[in-house]
Amino acid sequence: MSAVKDDLIPIPDSVYTSPLSRCLETTRLVFEPVLLHDGHSFQPRVDEGLRERLTNHTCDRRRSKSWIQESYPDYILDADLSENDELWTGKTEWETASEHEVRKQVTMERIWKNDIAPFVAVVTHSYAISAILGVLGLPQFRVKEGNCVAIMVKAEKI
Repeated sequence: MSAVKDDLIPIPDSVYTSPLSRCLETTRLVFEPVLLHDGHSFQPRVDEGLRERLTNHTCDRRRSKSWIQESYPDYILDADLSENDELWTGKTEWETASEHEVRKQVTMERIWKNDIAPFVAVVTHSYAISAILGVLGLPQFRVKEGNCVAIMVKAEKI
């Protein structure tokens, strides 16, 4: 943990995560030790809008709300998170890249509107990161699994 302080890396005031199990676990592994070591609480917010691009792959299907609550009791679930995954259909039609960007735009605007924290961490998926980059007007690229991207955004209300 000393590397965080030694490198002057700010500790996030809020952590948001996709509801897919791989992100829930990554959030726990990455942020729980850092936040608890530094005396912060560990209460990530689960946001349905941060999930990966919707495809017919079963890895893009989320577990039930009950399973998430039981497996990750410290996480704060969105009030509108349905018990069962209503977004993943298993059909062959994928969410288009532009539909995915619109979903990320809505999600990021909601986070910026409702969270006044100066430093926010978002744990999400590679295609979701690409969509967020597009929303921010930045060059899009595909992030390899397990990597992270640091983006500094200065949001101003207009």
